[in-house]
Amino acid sequence: MSSLDDLRAVLDPAAIVTDPQALAPHLTDWRGKHQGAALALLRPRAVEEVSAILRWATATRTPVVPQGGNTGLSGGATPDASGAAVVLSLARLNKVRAVDSAGDTLTAEAGCILADVQQAAAAHDRLFPLSLGSEGSCQIGGVVATNAGGINVIRYGTVRDLVLGLEYVRADGAVIHGLKPLRKDNAGYALKELVIGSEGTLAIVSAATFRLFPKPRASATALCGLASPADALRLLGLLRQSAGERISSFELMCDGEMGLTLDSVPGTALPLERRHGWYVFIELGDSDPAGRVGELLTDALAAALERGLLQDATVAQSEAQAKAIWHLRFAVAEANRRAGPSVSHDTSVATADVPAFIAAIETMAAERFPKARALFVGHVGDGNIHVILLFPRDTLAEQRHELGHAVNAAVFAIVSDFGGSITAEHGIGRNLTGALAKQAQPEALELMRAVKQAFDPLGILNPGVVLAQR
Repeated sequence: MSSLDDLRAVLDPAAIVTDPQALAPHLTDWRGKHQGAALALLRPRAVEEVSAILRWATATRTPVVPQGGNTGLSGGATPDASGAAVVLSLARLNKVRAVDSAGDTLTAEAGCILADVQQAAAAHDRLFPLSLGSEGSCQIGGVVATNAGGINVIRYGTVRDLVLGLEYVRADGAVIHGLKPLRKDNAGYALKELVIGSEGTLAIVSAATFRLFPKPRASATALCGLASPADALRLLGLLRQSAGERISSFELMCDGEMGLTLDSVPGTALPLERRHGWYVFIELGDSDPAGRVGELLTDALAAALERGLLQDATVAQSEAQAKAIWHLRFAVAEANRRAGPSVSHDTSVATADVPAFIAAIETMAAERFPKARALFVGHVGDGNIHVILLFPRDTLAEQRHELGHAVNAAVFAIVSDFGGSITAEHGIGRNLTGALAKQAQPEALELMRAVKQAFDPLGILNPGVVLAQR
């Protein structure tokens, strides 16, 4: 077992945690599906200390598992059961270093909470558009490491589209100072693009410079009841004709998922007269206070009702009503966690293929897993659909592992048929290393291993995540 004595000479006492009770929350994932062990929890407070930790880890060949807010859904921030690794928490690197209103950029350290970064941008009359259900606890390093998406991808893109510059630390402790707020930079290989989304397997992100946007002066939120995903896509097409780039969010949810949320999450209520087969959450935003987005959205929904694309709709008349509508969407993860044993997927297909993809999953589930309920929620505007197969609570524990493998294989086969991706925003983590090895083109997988070797020749950064260990 590696000695921590050398680290105690360069880190403050609060930076090294070995007490089992204090360690425990960092050794399991948010869903409680992964449980590991660790030599210690390390909590640096500056990038220089991250560098010192990684120099020590290289010298002692100690595995390092980086961890942000520990809200991930793929097991990528949980150590294995060997107890040989250290967990590296970036929570104390939590400063917003700079906000440049003229250049519309913000630089934040890895431990900053996403909601705090949103507020820092708002304090300078700007918008940081990344928005997730876990934004009150997830951290900047984690959203960069997973290339997070969220509800506003249809307009603003994923984290990869928002990052201008990156500061990160290599496995050997070298700090790469890349926090340039440049929108155009063709000087050599785009190394930051490799680090973004690498889930802590290539380097440790310590800070990032992001794009900001004009703060919306007018916004409008609606919840719609529909008969089918096909009608949702037709509604999206109609809305694009009138609202164009004002569409910030366009989210789809099935009634089964809505029922779970209403039944199990306090403070949720359906603002429609009755339940429907499917629901769409819409938000429009405009930086022009005279943009009349509320009127625009109301007119578009009225036209959709006339064409039979909608069964019902409500437009929020206040900020409180808008928050209540979005609470229904954001509460889904908590509802699913409470519902019982499930197998969840973070898939993406071409937007036009979403209705056929959902139908194929429903048919497969009915035929092969008749005791399960197939649930769907996701960012239909960008083709990212979360597929959940929920099993009865009395499903035996010993059956769940086997069921998980069978469900994954069936779902991923359908994803492959549609030319989609087995993960759109949650990442590979530990959960999908085997699936990636099967799904990826062998030549592409070979390149991934070569990149890993170049960044982390000893294999100490988050081993067993993304790429299966040989």
